[in-house]
Amino acid sequence: MKYQEIKTPQHLLKYMEENIFYGFMSKNNTIYTVQDEKWNMEWYDSCIVQDPDKLIKSHYGTCWDQTELERKWFEENGYEVKTIFMIFLMNKPNNYPTHAFLLFKKNDKVFWFEHAFENVKGIHEFSTISEAIQTVKSKQLEYAVNIGIAKPSDESILECFEYVKPKPNIGVREYLDHVLNGKNL
Repeated sequence: MKYQEIKTPQHLLKYMEENIFYGFMSKNNTIYTVQDEKWNMEWYDSCIVQDPDKLIKSHYGTCWDQTELERKWFEENGYEVKTIFMIFLMNKPNNYPTHAFLLFKKNDKVFWFEHAFENVKGIHEFSTISEAIQTVKSKQLEYAVNIGIAKPSDESILECFEYVKPKPNIGVREYLDHVLNGKNL
C-alpha cells in the first residue's frame, strides 16, 4: 500500500506497520535503528524530527516523527486532532522516556492512534480526551518502571503538553523547546 492509497485510520496503521520502523534520521541523513550501538551517543546532538514526506522516504522515525506523519494524514482527511507530548519533567538531564502521540475525534468519541509505542500499538477508543490522556500516562509510567528507569511515584512528574505542528526537520533541542511551550494539560 502506498501513502496516497490510505483511506481510513485502520489503513494508516497498516501502512505504518508495513513501512515505518522505529529509529531516527540524523542531520547528515544517517539512519539509526534501536539496535545501533551509537544511538545513545548520537541521538541528542544529531537527531532531527523529520517532516512527514521525509519520513515516508526514510522509513525510520521515533514517535516524534511518526506523530507528524499521523497529523499529516488525519488533517488531510478532515479529522480534528490533538498532538500530545509526554515527559517526566525534572530540572536535570535524565534518560527517562518521552512520548508523542495523536488523538483524533470521530462520532463524538476520542481515539488514541498509536504506532510507535510497541506495547500498545493500535487505535484505542475513549469517551473523553482526559480519559485517553490518563490511559497513555499510565502506559508510559508502566513502561518506564518496567525498563528500570522510573518508579511508581514518578507519576507526579509526568507532564503532558498539547502542541501544534513543529517546523520541519528540527533538532532535538528545538523540538523540545517547541513542545514544552505548548499547552500544559
